Amino acid sequence: MRDDKGHRIHIEQPGRPRLYQFDDLPGYEMAGVITLSGRSGALVKKIRSGVYYMANSGMLRPLDQRQVKMALGLSSGAGAPARMQGGARHNVYLDAESIDIALALGDGNISRGIRHALKVSVAADCSES
Repeated sequence: MRDDKGHRIHIEQPGRPRLYQFDDLPGYEMAGVITLSGRSGALVKKIRSGVYYMANSGMLRPLDQRQVKMALGLSSGAGAPARMQGGARHNVYLDAESIDIALALGDGNISRGIRHALKVSVAADCSES
């Protein structure tokens, strides 16, 4: 039997996030307290993109957005994203600004944001012709 306690997320709202993150982080809002893999921290949400992070004394730890949203009751928890016809997995290397833009365009999903940007770019090219 597999022990999945290390991957279990527990979120308290409002909790006491100031125990873990004393000062406000510019551009982020406090959303509660998160415990993941035996570690606890403030659950913060980037205002511009809606992406959740664990904060401890100014250090931000990325989180699995699907797990967080499911724990918050914001997702149906349907599991892995649907396979796209003709789709393939590719690794991309992006700078921090591009990641933020892709997250914002894709509602917290980098791949969706990149696909959206490509469609907008193609549509702009077609309208100029």
